[in-house]
Amino acid sequence: MRNIKRNFVVCFVLLLFASGCASVHTKKELYEIFNAKGFNTNLTDRGLVVFLPELFFEFDSTALTQSAYDQLLVISDVLTDPRTITEQILIEGHADFFGDDAYNDALSLRRANAVADVLVLGGVDEIRITRRGYGRKYPIAPNTTPEGFDNPEGRSLNRRVEIILEDPAQQ
Repeated sequence: MRNIKRNFVVCFVLLLFASGCASVHTKKELYEIFNAKGFNTNLTDRGLVVFLPELFFEFDSTALTQSAYDQLLVISDVLTDPRTITEQILIEGHADFFGDDAYNDALSLRRANAVADVLVLGGVDEIRITRRGYGRKYPIAPNTTPEGFDNPEGRSLNRRVEIILEDPAQQ
């Protein structure tokens, strides 16, 4: 019994030592990895923001295209690499300006959930993911033209999800 305990302690210490020696990716390295895989990324004060070119939603929808699903699995592969498993992930859902605030907030959260669920299916630990729905609060394109008319192209860009690998200072 004594040998079993001693072996357990030795293995545990070796495991701790090995995990402490493992390198982790810097945000700059992750920026380069995601860009090399075709993602549009941006280093911000919040962390590394990953935009998916195929991840814009149809009006009033949370459905992912097959291409978006496939891209999320590529992101999952990066996020399950041992050098990234300490990264905290924020999934932000957004909506266009049609509908009331309460509806758009709920819709954008459902969009964030749809993306987060695929990352979890791809092996990302649920505990690392925070999901938020911002509704129409943070548009990246105008919902209307300068003349006040509907801008379908701008609205479609606002129906999105962003993946942020958070800066520890912002958590």
